[in-house]
Amino acid sequence: MTETAGRMAVRAQLVTGVVVGIGNDLLRYGVERMSQSLDCVSAVRFVPELAAAIELAEGGRDVLVVLLAEVDGPMRLRLNQAGERGVKIMLLIDDDDLTELSKVVGIKGAGFLAVSSLSEGTLYDAMSRMCRGEVPIPAMLAHSLLAMAGERAEPARSQPRITPREQEVLLLMVEGLSNKQIARRLRISEHGAKRLVANILAKTDCTNRTVAVAKALREGLYEQCAQARGQ
Repeated sequence: MTETAGRMAVRAQLVTGVVVGIGNDLLRYGVERMSQSLDCVSAVRFVPELAAAIELAEGGRDVLVVLLAEVDGPMRLRLNQAGERGVKIMLLIDDDDLTELSKVVGIKGAGFLAVSSLSEGTLYDAMSRMCRGEVPIPAMLAHSLLAMAGERAEPARSQPRITPREQEVLLLMVEGLSNKQIARRLRISEHGAKRLVANILAKTDCTNRTVAVAKALREGLYEQCAQARGQ
């Protein structure tokens, strides 16, 4: 395969549809305009009503872009159902909404992007990573979760016993890497990466990767692993 053909093959894998379900007119227009300029996007549709946008998004094909501030309890349930049927969900987070992250933790197929850092470049990166099966969590959001955790007056909890290899995997999970990418980064088999991720889910008593990442950030496990790995 030539270099040009290789690039075209990669691009073909990333092509996707985007459904913008944002009520804020200015933000919706900005996301629509930026999405239309991305070569990883085949079509852009926008619907001001979130409920209608959720119904419009097709599982396995579309990325649904929504604003966290516009997600209430019923919409959270419907987003979770959309994630279960294969819709990739990108949640745009305002700085003032960081305390609301807990209400969307656990939604399958959800990634995060800060409104304050929204640009064609960050949108392209997040879209591409989601189409490759990753869960983007910007560093700003990760640090904010850590800060929020530090402000809570909860008693210290004993941390699960995480092996050095599992520590490496957890750090990569926080970066949003898929099992295949974890395997490639650590030079192990994909089956081995999947097994290590399953170990982490079991030890943290979490049902999925997103919940495990949030819990690791909230309860200090991520920071402990990062320090142990010299990061």
